Amino acid sequence: MDFVALDFETANSYRGSVCSIGIVEYRNSRPEKEYYRLVKPKRNYFAPMNINVHGITKEHVVDAREFDALWAEEIRELLEGKFVVAHNAQFDMGVLRATLDTYNIAYPMLAYNCTVNIAKKTWPLPRYNLKAVANHVGFRFNHHHALEDAKAAGHILLRAGEELNAGNVKELVEKTQTINGMMFDTGYEPARLNKKKRAKRAEAKSFIAATSEFDRSHPFYGASFVFTGKLDGMKREEAIQRVVDLGGEWQSTLEAETNYVVVGNQAYENYQNGKKSSKLERAETLMSQGHSIEIISEKEFLQHVKSSF
Repeated sequence: MDFVALDFETANSYRGSVCSIGIVEYRNSRPEKEYYRLVKPKRNYFAPMNINVHGITKEHVVDAREFDALWAEEIRELLEGKFVVAHNAQFDMGVLRATLDTYNIAYPMLAYNCTVNIAKKTWPLPRYNLKAVANHVGFRFNHHHALEDAKAAGHILLRAGEELNAGNVKELVEKTQTINGMMFDTGYEPARLNKKKRAKRAEAKSFIAATSEFDRSHPFYGASFVFTGKLDGMKREEAIQRVVDLGGEWQSTLEAETNYVVVGNQAYENYQNGKKSSKLERAETLMSQGHSIEIISEKEFLQHVKSSF
């Protein structure tokens, strides 16, 4: 199998605050190149909670370079045009997007998938966080070190391939019925788990799709949504109807199977500044347990739905 395993650690709650990166490139199912760097965040603030997780402090990165320099000279060539995997890919790819946005750098062209989703389709486990899955496949590592976590994700992918007798990543994606995400210069599409739609709750029965012919390539098709915070661009009922018209499902409460949490503009700004609603705290808890939930801003949501109508 040919792929690249990726992991980021961040200095604070802002996704663009990369403080370390680990990359392992695999060719023919063997690690060929390892890459690890400490990174000085553009806003060089380290939150105590993040330090407690990975142990990196402001003093550790005093001589490190910022991400834009590393991207141009070293990182881009490792990721551009490659198939990338990460455990909880919505976090790591969100970090990559936010950091590129911070420096006004165009997104690279790449495909990616999530080893959480692949693990869910390969083994019945009580938990799917990185440590639990790595333990299941017999991989020992130093958790929350970016290179070690990247190695763990790569090992999980390889073991899943062996378990399902998949000869390459394309075959593994097909056998696990997962959906690759994409990054490209004008945007991105998230990686998702292709699963049967859950029965709609009673509250959602009044929202009926305007058509039975959906664009199955749209990232919102077959996905379930929860909204939190006041929306500025449209009324919540209209937003729910847009989701249903795209073949998605609205949920009144956040569940482990939820795909997207759409956050209103003001609430999202508060979230970026470390102020979380109970719904967002629950979303992060579920994400830490290995559930594939994507937290997106109202702006991102509107970009997707307005381009489809």
